[in-house]
Amino acid sequence: MTVPSTVTDAPRRPSVPFALVLLLLAAALAHVGLSALDQGLRAARGEGAPGVFTAADLTCVRHPGHTSCACHGSFVPDSGGAPRSVDLHAAGAGTCLVGEPVPATDAGAAHRVYGPDGSREWLFALALLGISLAAPVGQALLWTRWLRGRSRPTPAGRPPPR
Repeated sequence: MTVPSTVTDAPRRPSVPFALVLLLLAAALAHVGLSALDQGLRAARGEGAPGVFTAADLTCVRHPGHTSCACHGSFVPDSGGAPRSVDLHAAGAGTCLVGEPVPATDAGAAHRVYGPDGSREWLFALALLGISLAAPVGQALLWTRWLRGRSRPTPAGRPPPR
């Protein structure tokens, strides 16, 4: 007597709830990536309202291999206006000298301006967009594989896939 095999060549059916949650997370990542991309590109090109940043406080923390600094102060646009309390993005100990004015650009961030070197924030935004596109493509490949596996004829003597 032979026992029927329960192993089939057809792939398992992908989980619908998992796919929906993954697609919602991918949509949220795409939203964050798209909203940050425009500002990141403007900062990289030095576009925005030019002005002067004057540092009031510099805080640095040493990590293995590098030092991370946060530079807080005030920004006054060249076009005039009241000083705003902001952080200078990507400031190092050499860039942020307390009391020294530094040329800066306001690219539209609420609490951050960019120094003369610009910014590479757009790279992170681009990575978020790439990840958010990879999730739906991966799910589409899984579903396509499953659908193709269901449509294949089964070999004689094997039960059809469930």
